[in-house]
Amino acid sequence: MDIAGRVIQWRVKANRLLIDAGFPRDWFLVPIAIAIGLLAGLAAQGYGQLVRLSERLFYGDIGGHELAGMRWWLVLILPVTGAAIVGATKRLFRLPLFSHGIPEVMESLARRKGKLPLRAGLFTALNSAVTIGSGGSAGQEGPIVHIGSVLGSAVGQFLRVGREHMSTLIGCGAAAGLAAIFNAPIAGVLLVLEVILRDFSFKTFMPIVIASVVAVSVSQSLGGDDAALFTLHHGSGTYHFTFGETLPFLVLGMVCGVVGCGFTLTLYAMEHRWKALAWPAAAKPVAGAAALGLMGIAMIGLFPHQIPHYRPTFFGNGYPVVETLLNPATYIPDADHPGARLTLVFLCMVAACKLVGTCATLGTGGSGGLFAPSLFIGAATGGALGLALQSAGLYREVSPATYALAGMAGVLSGAVHCPLTAIILVFEITRDYTLIMPIMLAAIAATTVAQLLHRPSMYTQALGEMGLRADRLSDHAILRRIEVSSVPLAPAAAVFPGDPAQRMIHLAGDRSAFDLVVTDEQGVYQGLVTGEDVRLALLEREALPLTIVADLMRTDLPTVAPDDSLDVVLDRLNRCDVLSLAVVDAQRKVLGTITRSRVMRAYESVAEGTA
Repeated sequence: MDIAGRVIQWRVKANRLLIDAGFPRDWFLVPIAIAIGLLAGLAAQGYGQLVRLSERLFYGDIGGHELAGMRWWLVLILPVTGAAIVGATKRLFRLPLFSHGIPEVMESLARRKGKLPLRAGLFTALNSAVTIGSGGSAGQEGPIVHIGSVLGSAVGQFLRVGREHMSTLIGCGAAAGLAAIFNAPIAGVLLVLEVILRDFSFKTFMPIVIASVVAVSVSQSLGGDDAALFTLHHGSGTYHFTFGETLPFLVLGMVCGVVGCGFTLTLYAMEHRWKALAWPAAAKPVAGAAALGLMGIAMIGLFPHQIPHYRPTFFGNGYPVVETLLNPATYIPDADHPGARLTLVFLCMVAACKLVGTCATLGTGGSGGLFAPSLFIGAATGGALGLALQSAGLYREVSPATYALAGMAGVLSGAVHCPLTAIILVFEITRDYTLIMPIMLAAIAATTVAQLLHRPSMYTQALGEMGLRADRLSDHAILRRIEVSSVPLAPAAAVFPGDPAQRMIHLAGDRSAFDLVVTDEQGVYQGLVTGEDVRLALLEREALPLTIVADLMRTDLPTVAPDDSLDVVLDRLNRCDVLSLAVVDAQRKVLGTITRSRVMRAYESVAEGTA
């Protein structure tokens, strides 16, 4: 017996033992989730080390003051060098130039049964580490989610699990990766359930939670650090949210919604522009890095003493800058603090530069995630609004740092449309519950405004451009688990292209068939005659004797393969506005037809079992 056969045999035996012990049928996913969590925790630690190594290789101990002096030219040269490496790597190994990690995971679930190649995870890690380390404006979370998803997919393929479980295993890897990199296990789970899978059923929830917890435990054990990503300095016991502060935080949320929507539109507008340019693919990331470098030189010239001992403020993931913006002392002009000269103009400029810089990095082919830039832009936007309110003599008792924290959740929600994930993520990376109500207000208001302005989110926009519809209901996740091969097909009412229309009408009446499949003599699919076509033929009876099937058949309708999932089938039925589609094998021979009613019966059967 080969290795694959032994693996399948082992999995079946393990599942049978669990069932005999009284566990539910799907509990075999639990030990697999533990294994994925272990792998993702190790991968997150390794990836974090790779990013830090890249930063040391490019910048070493260079600080902000040095870059403002004689070595300012490095601000341009270093990002361009990193972009050149990334562009050359993508060209050499024929990788897609434009990718954002999470949409590719969602696309694989919809179209490729969740199969992600291992090389995709490897190159994602290398390219994003070079991009971020060289100063490219991007985050680590998108790549690590992609890497974790690749690991979940690899384990699922190795164990030969069915399509209905592959999405859960990919979700385990994605949640574990994000949880480990941010030290945020709950946010990792919510991101997968709210954004990637859109499935809150218990059977999906349980393995993903286990994988997330295991990954964080592994990461903390190896890193030896259980501290929050950002340390707050305001003192948890000194702030109490009051009803009077509802208005400013709602206003902040609305502003963040506009900013998040603008972030999405700017990124994809830039990406479209660069896709249309007939430049060599490897040169496009270099051009984006050059624009980023010139912005960095300009910012150093305008604000040479802002947040020193760091690269240009909006380079890299920007975590040191975010922590500075969350410190109330930063906004006190007379405080003995390195960032005490922060002004409203500077905060607005740095938020705008981070937004444009991220679009220049990722919209031209750089690699990295969107969460960290969103958190950075949100912190700068919130700090700016807080300073503006203080300058106007309003709400002076609330530090701008509080608005900065709520702004992080606001812009992330406005860009990705994930209020639950944003709320919990900001809480977990700061470990401060006292500010949860302002964070919630800002996140909900931002999501509402962003959806009113532009319905697609940062990720669903990418899916739409791939030709996929991103539904926000769990129905989509249920349909995605069911393959056409598991649905009883309707027998095909077949006719030939040369048959007279009269035979087609008799056949439709005898079989009560609304749609007729047109085949050749070998049973190979040629087209479809819909019920509407038959009805129109009956209205023109005088021309009927001279009409053949070929005159009425439609060749523009898609077919369905046995391994297509029902969400794909339903989308095609809706787009074509027909009642049925032909199911064909690899040789295009007709196996039967699948109708809208059969899709819904299969959905109801599975939905009842997962309730």
